[in-house]
Amino acid sequence: MKKFVSYFICLTIAIPSLHSQTPNAVQERLKKDITYLSSDALEGRLAGSPGEKLSADYIAAEMAKAGLEPLNGKSFQTFDIVQLRLATNKCIFEMYMGDGTEFKHRFILNQEYYPISESVNKDSVNAELIYMGHGIEAPTLGVNDYASLTEQRKGKIFIITLGFPGDDTASHSPLEAFASISSKITLAKNYGATGIIFIPGTAKAEIPKGELARNAQTFGIPVVYFKKQLPPVVQMRAILKTEIAAPTSSAINVLGFKNNHKKRTIIICAHHDHLGYNEYNNSLYSGPQAIHNGADDNASGVAAMLELARELKGKKYKKNNYLFIAFSGEELGLLGSKYFINNLPIAKESINYVINIDMLGRLDSSKRTLLIYGTGTSPQWESTLSKVKPDSTLIKIQTSASGLGPSDHASFYLADIPVLHFFTGQHADYHKPSDDENKINYSGMEASIHVIHDMVLNTNKAGKLKFTKTKDVQPGRSGFKVTMGIMPDYAFTGNGLRVDAVTEGKPGFIAGLQKGDIVTKMGSWNISNVQDYMKALGQMEKGQTVEITVLRGSETKTLNVIF
Repeated sequence: MKKFVSYFICLTIAIPSLHSQTPNAVQERLKKDITYLSSDALEGRLAGSPGEKLSADYIAAEMAKAGLEPLNGKSFQTFDIVQLRLATNKCIFEMYMGDGTEFKHRFILNQEYYPISESVNKDSVNAELIYMGHGIEAPTLGVNDYASLTEQRKGKIFIITLGFPGDDTASHSPLEAFASISSKITLAKNYGATGIIFIPGTAKAEIPKGELARNAQTFGIPVVYFKKQLPPVVQMRAILKTEIAAPTSSAINVLGFKNNHKKRTIIICAHHDHLGYNEYNNSLYSGPQAIHNGADDNASGVAAMLELARELKGKKYKKNNYLFIAFSGEELGLLGSKYFINNLPIAKESINYVINIDMLGRLDSSKRTLLIYGTGTSPQWESTLSKVKPDSTLIKIQTSASGLGPSDHASFYLADIPVLHFFTGQHADYHKPSDDENKINYSGMEASIHVIHDMVLNTNKAGKLKFTKTKDVQPGRSGFKVTMGIMPDYAFTGNGLRVDAVTEGKPGFIAGLQKGDIVTKMGSWNISNVQDYMKALGQMEKGQTVEITVLRGSETKTLNVIF
């Protein structure tokens, strides 16, 4: 899981345990579940891997022990994920004149050109070539490469220069906003391009990688990068064919249903996939290959979900049905929850609300902060939360109204369903092989589960919860060209962005950032919270040097970060 940006409203409250069993009995079950799910035998539970299949089988068995039933006769919901994309030798890029007898040349794949990630996997086009400059439409800035494009010239293969005109070494040029490859493809396709050939631009122009991103957004037409300037294209045509291999594997959502024969169903979910051996490059670890066991992320959330499945029984919980789901593919972009919401096995209108549990195992013993996101997605959440009374010596609660963020609750929020997401905070072992079972805070987990338990209990007679939209900022998982290599402290409520961890070898580390530093300025951007930091980071380019101001204890320091 990659945690998201929000403003927090701090609320310190407390509840007594409602469990008749001793705390050790609960913690022993949590430990048993996490120990197995984060063991080396499961090899990091990569979505679509044999280790994830072992995880799914274990979860299904524990759901059955808790008295849950398959949903519509099925315990598993499977979906395909792309393992990799690779340009095959069937790709073709030829240029010719007339019928091809006067001039014809075939370029060499990977030596002279290659398809880029945004290209369609399989398609071909034979069309006239047309040069479209930088492919930018920004008339208010004096640039419009499409101003002379007529209807008769549409349907061609567009040749587009990377970057933008003018001095691209100047920082914060307004044309930068129009120069991304994806925005150029979108515009060209809107103007009728049937294929696109990108050619080199100026020094700072973004150059597409030859490695095809597994999960890239594709645009339905062949798109390639030609490494050199093309010869004059007057009356020339091209054959552009992309044939990209994209093998898939099956990932598994696990479903368990508590049928109380009611009209409404509460969904309680947690993702069970993790990073494997870092096959998809989601790790923050730079050492030799190692299993990423993901004890906190998210064996802890699955264990908490299973514990709730065991507990939510009896008359107090009879006003709703309960659907427990262990999602796959969360680490790859919420794939499992997106698939579920697009292929609902129950009526959407029957879903009352969703509770998502992601990283519940590392409650900081000094901060004692449980973060609850999504409290603005229903007007009933705040009043429900006010009834929860945990022991303030064990746990404090911070809330965020936002329903968005890169965990599975976002898929439901975007479908207009009330959500809550429970999270005990980031830590230095996040997305590293060191996220192991021996670092789990089991008493903190139990205290956090009590809060979730009581939230469910207090909504038992509330009927169907009303949904409300919230003011959201969603930075996304891969929307940045650069990284600082730091982990923000999402529980920090002061002015600025507090650094909770710094990844060795990354730009922040090289610049001298330290754990505990509070970033207050990046370049010309004032940083008052994590939200400001994300906005500023989105403006940074590779190779750019940015001056940042940090508060370290009582000292103010200026550091230069080279991205």
